[in-house]
This record gives sequence, C-alpha cells and structure tokens, in this order.
Amino acid sequence: MEKVREMNKAIFRDNLLMTICEVMGEINVDEKVIRFNIIPVYEKDKSFNGLDDTMRLVLLSEKNVGNKLLTLEETVKLVAWNSPFVPIWINISLNRKEEGNIIFDFETSLRLRKPSLLRNADTGHAPFKAITNNSTKSSL
Repeated sequence: MEKVREMNKAIFRDNLLMTICEVMGEINVDEKVIRFNIIPVYEKDKSFNGLDDTMRLVLLSEKNVGNKLLTLEETVKLVAWNSPFVPIWINISLNRKEEGNIIFDFETSLRLRKPSLLRNADTGHAPFKAITNNSTKSSL
C-alpha cells in the first residue's frame, strides 16, 4: 500500500482540486465557483485524541460550519489548520449547482493523522476520495 510522505496546505489544496476534477469529470474547474458544505462524520468505536477533539468541538462545530458554504481557500485553511496532520479520510461529492456556484459535500473524518496514516493514498490525492455515484448519497 502506498504511503503519503508529506502534507501541507498546498498539497492538501492541490489534492482537493484533483478530487473535484475527478468528481466533475473535467480537467479544470473554476476555483471561484467552488463551495463546500462541510459534513463532520463522528466515527463510533474510534479513538480520538486532543487534536481530534479540537477539530470536532471547535473548528468543525455546528456553530462554526453548520449551514455555511465555504470557499476553497476557507476550507483548506480550516481543515488543514494543523498540517501535516489532516483528517484521515475525506469524501467529496457533488451536491448541486446553484446561483453560479458548484456546491460539493465535504464529508470528513474528525480524526487528524500524520501523512503516512492517511487513507485513499491509492487515489493519488489522499486523504480525498471522489464520490461519483449519486445513488450512494443520502437524499438532501
């Protein structure tokens, strides 16, 4: 299994953009129209550390991200705040197109891990996974 050796905000951003292009089936997507609906996923039966708790209770709290659509830059700044420690996995799927924006669901683990532990390394853009089959998505 391939391991990720390095992670910073620039790599995280590039990997997120690669995932968006994969979801859209396009080579290029205008960054200015990208918006994210951040959906924190609490994983039962997983161990959380102090960093994870900060992510869950502060950064990705309902008060901070609930009912908000974030830009690419805001999302990278928020989620990769403690790089090289980033969420162990993130699923990206198309939600809808609205008012000239393309809105993506950004389902994220609340567990921050070092690069070598990140999932989805086989995609070439860890920790992201492009979810392209809308039938697996919960209805809005």
